[in-house]
Amino acid sequence: MKTIIETTQLEFDKSDFLIDLVKHDNGKLYVEIIQTILDSNKKSESIKINPSVLSDIIKVLQSYQAKLPNKSELDLKHITEIDQQKIQSNYLKGVTIKDLAMQFDQETELIEMILRNKGIEIVENTLPKPKFWRNNKNRRKRKRK
Repeated sequence: MKTIIETTQLEFDKSDFLIDLVKHDNGKLYVEIIQTILDSNKKSESIKINPSVLSDIIKVLQSYQAKLPNKSELDLKHITEIDQQKIQSNYLKGVTIKDLAMQFDQETELIEMILRNKGIEIVENTLPKPKFWRNNKNRRKRKRK
């Protein structure tokens, strides 16, 4: 039996990744990555990574990332942790999701996903119109009579 301690979901064009921090029965922690490829048969692949090799895997992946060209033909949907924190703080200050998407040159759906992964509830943050604004014409007519 395993216990999931923390979960993060990453959604991309053709696949989703579910990354779990899992505690095994013997008390040891490990990382489990489940990739679901979004096509007609929706198959899932799972990778379980022992924490003792996790830092080495991260180093290798970072070295590969450094060798990749900065711009690719594909629309990159990765946002750094620093940018994610900026998105979170700006959203909590009242900046709309649409404005955040424009600021970070991303889709609104990605901004919403980042906020949900950080445990933030998405709410409509538009100001209501004042009541007097709607009935202004009726008020003038009443005063003249």
